[in-house]
Amino acid sequence: MKKHFLLCTERSGSNLITKLLNAHSQICGPSTKHIMNPIFRNLFRYEPLDNSENWKLFVEDILQLFNVEFSIWRKKFTFKELNENVRIGDYIGLINYFFEKEAESNNKNIVFIKENHTYEFFPYLLKYYPSSKFIYQVRDPRDVALSWKKNPTHKGGVVNAARQWKKDQQQLLKMAHILKEDKKVFKIKYEDLISDTPKYLKEILTFLDLKYEPTISDFYKDSLTQKNSSTQGAWENLSKKVITNNSNKFLDELSVDEIKIIEKICFNEMKFLDYKLVSSEDILSSISNQMIEDYQHIEESIVYNPSKGVKENMKAKTIFYQRNLNPNL
Repeated sequence: MKKHFLLCTERSGSNLITKLLNAHSQICGPSTKHIMNPIFRNLFRYEPLDNSENWKLFVEDILQLFNVEFSIWRKKFTFKELNENVRIGDYIGLINYFFEKEAESNNKNIVFIKENHTYEFFPYLLKYYPSSKFIYQVRDPRDVALSWKKNPTHKGGVVNAARQWKKDQQQLLKMAHILKEDKKVFKIKYEDLISDTPKYLKEILTFLDLKYEPTISDFYKDSLTQKNSSTQGAWENLSKKVITNNSNKFLDELSVDEIKIIEKICFNEMKFLDYKLVSSEDILSSISNQMIEDYQHIEESIVYNPSKGVKENMKAKTIFYQRNLNPNL
């Protein structure tokens, strides 16, 4: 079964594009469970994976992460089912089993996968998914920072958001450069996608060797999408039509100082990605690192109050980073 991947920063429309593609008759874009990142980054902690006890614990940890009340899939899994259908040690087979069974449950034959920080496990994607294609979506960092600041799921405010956006673009652009050589990446701005959704979806689907379907515009009517929109405050817009004017909101909702700080942090990447600055370069050059650190200190007072599902997801992921089944390593 074909699997394609999204490259995107949080608060950049990653859920929107996933659900738009999910509305295609052949594509399953499940709401993220964030399972690939902790799995790939911590495989060494479960070695040797062909040991039955190690494998049992590995599967149990994945199943616990999968089952937290973070996002909803149509397919449910049990340890018995996974144990009977995936051979011991086959972690790629296990990951594929999850996604493929969810696709089958939705009568789809292609999977579109959204995971954060894909650059953390990019070598695995190149090795095990050589025929996959990637959609690289980017959003104006000032609107990303605004969304981040307003969402209690994320710690801190515009400084944390800008630094994360900068790091993500630096890493994702490196991935895109490699993928471009084999024509495996499609770049798109969030602002373009929402301004003329049919046009850019046609281009994306052509890139994926698929035909555009007008019914995709009704993505928000899907029952599972509706359910997922209610599980996290950050996903509530998934129950609505595409908000075509959801850009440049930072101009009205961020302060002049906040905009300057974001532009200072993201300066080079913004210029490369053709996001026009509001502040002059002379003004930005006057902003010191200490000024940014001082502002970040002020933002520490912003309330951090993640939902129950986010807390459970974070707790379940943490287990992977604490395992040590081979004390000789």
